[in-house]
Amino acid sequence: MPRLRIHFTDADLAHTRLKPDIDLMWEITSSAQILQHADGALFFARWRRFVRERAVHDARLRRALHTVVTVAPHAAYFPDLLTPDGDVTGIDEASDAVLSTSSRRLREEIGRIRPATGPAASWLHDLAGGKPAALRQLRRDLRVYFRSAIEPHLPAIEEGRCADVAAGIQQYLHGGPEGPLHGLGRATRWEPPVLSVGYPHDRDLYLDGRGLVLIPCYFALHHPVALADPGLRPVLAFPIRTEARLLAGGHADGDHVTALLGATRASILRSVIGGNTTTRLAGAVGVAPATVSHHTRVLREAGLITTERHENLARHRITPLGLQVLGADR
Repeated sequence: MPRLRIHFTDADLAHTRLKPDIDLMWEITSSAQILQHADGALFFARWRRFVRERAVHDARLRRALHTVVTVAPHAAYFPDLLTPDGDVTGIDEASDAVLSTSSRRLREEIGRIRPATGPAASWLHDLAGGKPAALRQLRRDLRVYFRSAIEPHLPAIEEGRCADVAAGIQQYLHGGPEGPLHGLGRATRWEPPVLSVGYPHDRDLYLDGRGLVLIPCYFALHHPVALADPGLRPVLAFPIRTEARLLAGGHADGDHVTALLGATRASILRSVIGGNTTTRLAGAVGVAPATVSHHTRVLREAGLITTERHENLARHRITPLGLQVLGADR
């Protein structure tokens, strides 16, 4: 399997940080990828349906969707200029930062994604050439896309990201600068001094003392993503944890899982996404350990959780079926 190998020095570890605030442009470009394939239905099917149904009645959103997926195709490459460096607040500032890209980078990066023919090719040609009309269209459509497709879901996005950042902070507190590098998902391996990431193609990235900015991304799905240009400030946008994404945004109207399982079992099911012991579940749910054991047995017999036992300790974990049951409420 191809790998991205990120090479650290001691100075790089000292300068590596976890970005605490939402990065709007990484969320926009990652969500554009989500609209171009059907993977991750458990997490994103409802959001895809929301966007497509809204687009049926909104011509401005339809045009914005076409622009965004044209400039951020689901492929091994999309332009680095779409995810500019720096801390920006709000979509207006973020889209202005995209358009402040130098003419050289516009020409080179947009040139790498230009299709051979059709209206999209003509617009991308104008965009690569820095034509004012093409630049204005990109700014306008980025803003329309964000406000129509992303902004209504910002509370859930931010809740999921905050849960993931909190876990990353705990990893830092317990493991030092290397702690967060251990928790970037199954596609990554931290084998000092190299962070290895499953990637579309083999590549080596040498940080050379610049450190690495880790960006938790709600809409990232398959694997962490780095900028294509090794000369830019190194960043790695990575998918937030499954449990953080599933638990974000509260429960759907009516909370069907609770109606199906009962409040205690539904709470236990949500609490074992990342794994949990009987004792901790008792404290979290507010019932006696014996009561937890009764409910976990019912959930286990239904195929919604599994239980691993080691001496007197029982650790419960959710199954794929259990995740699907929770996902139905999203």
